Amino acid sequence: MKKTLRTLMMGMMALLAGNALTSCSNDEEPQVAQQEGQKGYVEFTLTRGADTRTDYSFNEETKGLDVTWNKDDKVVVLYDNNSIIEEFELKDGEGTNTATFVNKNSQLVDKSGNVIVQYAPGYVSGTAPKDYILDLSKQEGTLEKLGNYDILTFEATLDNGKIGDAKFVAIMAILHFPKDLDLGVSATSTSANLVLGGGYNAMGGENPKGDITIKNVGLTGGKLSNDVYVSVAAYTSGLSPTTLKVADKAFLIPEIPDPGKIYTFAESNLKEVDAEPLTLEPISGDVTVTIRNELGLVISYVLDGGEKVSNTEGDRNNITFTVPAGSKVQLFGDNEAYATREYSYWTNIQCSADCYIYGNIMSLIDSENYITKTELTGVETFARLFQNNTRIKNHPNKALTLPATTLTNNCYALMFYGCTGLTTAPKLPATDLAIGCYKSMFYGCSFTTAPELLALNLADACYQAMFSHCTSLTTAPELPATTLTNSCYFEMFRECTSLTTAPELPSKTMVQGCYDSMFQDCNSLTKAPELPATDLAVACYELMFQDCISLTTAPVLPATTLEERCYRSMFEGCTSLKAVTCLATNIGASNCTYRWMRNVASGGTFTRAATMDEGQSWGDGVSGIPSGWSVVNYGG
Repeated sequence: MKKTLRTLMMGMMALLAGNALTSCSNDEEPQVAQQEGQKGYVEFTLTRGADTRTDYSFNEETKGLDVTWNKDDKVVVLYDNNSIIEEFELKDGEGTNTATFVNKNSQLVDKSGNVIVQYAPGYVSGTAPKDYILDLSKQEGTLEKLGNYDILTFEATLDNGKIGDAKFVAIMAILHFPKDLDLGVSATSTSANLVLGGGYNAMGGENPKGDITIKNVGLTGGKLSNDVYVSVAAYTSGLSPTTLKVADKAFLIPEIPDPGKIYTFAESNLKEVDAEPLTLEPISGDVTVTIRNELGLVISYVLDGGEKVSNTEGDRNNITFTVPAGSKVQLFGDNEAYATREYSYWTNIQCSADCYIYGNIMSLIDSENYITKTELTGVETFARLFQNNTRIKNHPNKALTLPATTLTNNCYALMFYGCTGLTTAPKLPATDLAIGCYKSMFYGCSFTTAPELLALNLADACYQAMFSHCTSLTTAPELPATTLTNSCYFEMFRECTSLTTAPELPSKTMVQGCYDSMFQDCNSLTKAPELPATDLAVACYELMFQDCISLTTAPVLPATTLEERCYRSMFEGCTSLKAVTCLATNIGASNCTYRWMRNVASGGTFTRAATMDEGQSWGDGVSGIPSGWSVVNYGG
C-alpha cells in the first residue's frame, strides 16, 4: 500500500502542478479535473484520532495535533489515475473525531475502483489546486500548532459511488531540534536561520518547492535557545537523508523512516558535511584556471556567487577563465566520471599561480545535491584530476572534502599526484575500498602526517604508491585491516625519506605482492614493524625494505616455508642492518631469497631455526647468509 499511495500522491501533485500552470489567467476559478457522465450525491464517513500518528508525544492541548474535525475542514478525493479530483465538504460531525463529508454534484456516483482521500488543514473550497499544496517554507520555528501542517491520506475502495472505510495514514513527520542542541556555530551568534534541504518540502516528489527556512532561531553559546519543531512531507515511505544548514555549518540529517512521528535530534544524529562546492581562491594575484576536458563534459563555474557559466559552446575540450585576486571560483558538474578506463582520456585542472583549494569535491558529480552525495559510481571518477598542479594549497581555515564512502575502481588514482603545494590531506571516510582506489593519489605531496585510513575491507592495489615520494611524511597512518589483497600496500610509502617508524602490520596470512616495496628507500626508518605471518605468498615481502639505510635490526621472520620471490631483495641496500632472525626450514622456492642481503652491514648476526643443519645450509653471500656474519641457532 505504501508504494501505491506514494505513486498516486506523486501523480496527483504532478497533475495539480499542470493545472496551476494552465490556470494563471483566473486563480478564482476552481481547478478541478472535469469528466462527462452521471453526477449526483456522494457522502462518506472519516475518522481521525491520535492513533493515526503513533509516536507523536507533543503536548496536544497547546501546540499538538488535531484529533477532531473542524467546521471548515474539507477533503479531496482522487479517482481514475487522478483524472477526477473532487472536493468534499464537512456535512456533520464538527467537534468529534468522526465526521461525514459530502459532494452533492459528484462524478463518482456510479464509479467503482480505488480512490485516494486526502486532508490538509486550511484548504478552502474553490481555490486553485496550487493553493491546496501546503507551502512548508512558511513555518515558524515554534509552530503555533503542529496540526497546521498535518496532512492525512488513505487509499479506499469505491463501489458504485460508495467509499468504503479506511484508516488515515499521516503523510507528515515532525522534526524536533531541542533546546540546548549544540550546532557548533560561533558562540557569539545570538540567532541564525535554520534551513532544511528542499527534499523535505517535495510535496509532489518530482517537483520540490525548495528549502524550508526557519528564520532567526535563537542561539546561546552555539546552542539552540528554544525547541524548534518543523513539519516535513514524509509521505508513507519516509525520507532519504538531507541537509540542515545553520550559519556556516551544514549537517546531514539521517533517514526519516516513518511519517506520523516526532523525531528528536541529538548531536550524534547530525553528521557535519561540507556545504561549500569545490572552490579555488587566488592567494595573491590573478589566477588563470585551465581545465583540460578531453571527454567534452559539461563543466560549469561560478565566479563570486554570480551567474553559472557552462562550456556548452565553443571548444568544450579546453576551458580557460581568470579568477581575479580577492575573488573565488566554484566548480560544478553533473558527470559520473572525469576519466575513462585506464586513463585513456581524463580531465585535469591547472592553476597559473598559487591558489587555495577547498570545498566539497562532489559538486563535480551532482551540482544541485552534492552536499548529501557519498557514493561514487563511475570507474576512474576523479583520476588525474589535479595531477601536477603544483599551485594548489590548503586553505588555513577551510577543508578540501572527499566525502565518498562508496568508492569505485581507480576512483582517486593519481588525483593529486605531484601536487607539492598540498601539506594536509583530506579525510578519507570509506571503510570498504575498491581496486586501485587510492593508487598514487598523493604521490609527491608535502604532507607531514597522513590521513586516517579506516578501511577494514581492502581491494587489489588499493593503497598502491599512495604516499610514494612524500618526502616530508614523518608519521604513517594505522593500517587496521587483517585480511589483505594482492598488492594492496605495494610501494605505499616508497621513498618517504622522513618516515622514522612504520605502522603495525597485524595480518598473519600473506597474499601475492601485498607488502612488495612498501618501505623501499625509506632511509630514515629505524624500526621495522613486526611481521607475524607464517603463511607466505608469491613476492609478499619483495623489496619491502630495500635501501632503508637506517634500519639496524630486521623483524623476526617466523614462516617455516618460503614461497617464490617472497624475500627477494627484501633487505638489499640496508647498509646498517646487522641482525636478522629467520626461522625458515624450507627454502627451496624459486628466487625466494634472491639478493635479499645484498649490501647490508659487513658484519652481523644471523639467527636461524635450530633444525636447519649446516649441511642443509642457507649458503653464503647476498642470497643466503652474508659472508662475515656469525650464525646462531634460534633459542640456542
